[in-house]
Amino acid sequence: MIKACIFDFDGTIIDSEKYHYEAWQRVAKAIGTDITYKEYMPFKSAGRQVVIPYLLDKAGIEFSEELYNKYYELRQMEILKSLKKLNNDDIMPGLIEFLKLLKLNDIKLAVASSSAAANVTAREFGLYDYFDVFIDGTAKRKNKPDPDIFLHTANLMNVPSFNCVVFEDSINGLKAAKNAGMKVIGIQTYFSQLADKIIDDYIGADLTTIVF
Repeated sequence: MIKACIFDFDGTIIDSEKYHYEAWQRVAKAIGTDITYKEYMPFKSAGRQVVIPYLLDKAGIEFSEELYNKYYELRQMEILKSLKKLNNDDIMPGLIEFLKLLKLNDIKLAVASSSAAANVTAREFGLYDYFDVFIDGTAKRKNKPDPDIFLHTANLMNVPSFNCVVFEDSINGLKAAKNAGMKVIGIQTYFSQLADKIIDDYIGADLTTIVF
C-alpha cells in the first residue's frame, strides 16, 4: 500500500528541463565544447558533479578543483538566467489537482531533487507548501542513481521504502528509485523499461494511479 509519493522536480513537477539544457549548452560553450540533447539526457538528475567533469574531459581539459568551482559558479548564473523564462504554463498539466487529491487522502508528499534551484522555484509558483518534505540540491545528498536521496526522504517522512512511489523522468532517477526499493512512475519515459507505470502528465491521475 502506498503511503507516500516522492517527486523529482525538473521535468516531473515543472517542465524545466529545456531551460536546464540551455544553461548547460552555454557552460559547454564557455569550456570550449558543446553538448547535444541526446548527450544530456543520461545526465538528467546526475548533477554538476558529473556534468562538469564530463565537459572538461570532452574539451580535452584536465580536471581541477579550481576549474570545477569556476564552471560551477557559471552554471549557477546561467541556470538562474534560464529559469527566469519559467511561467505557470510550465507546471505539469494536472499536477495541482493530483497533489490536492493525495493530500485529502492522507498520502504524504515529498520532493527529492538534485537541482539547487528547486526550492526557490517551488516557492515562486506556490508549490512548496503542498509537500511535507522538500529536499533539493543544497542538501548535498549523493547523486542519482544512488538511492541516497530517496532513502533519506522516506526516512524523514517515517515511511518504509516499500510504501513509497517515486515520480521521475530521468534514467538516473528511475534507477535511484529502483535501487531504493520503491515503486516508480515514469513521466514520459518511453525510452526506459525501468518504470512500473508510465504517464504523459497528471491529467486524470487519481488514487488508482498509485495502485500496483
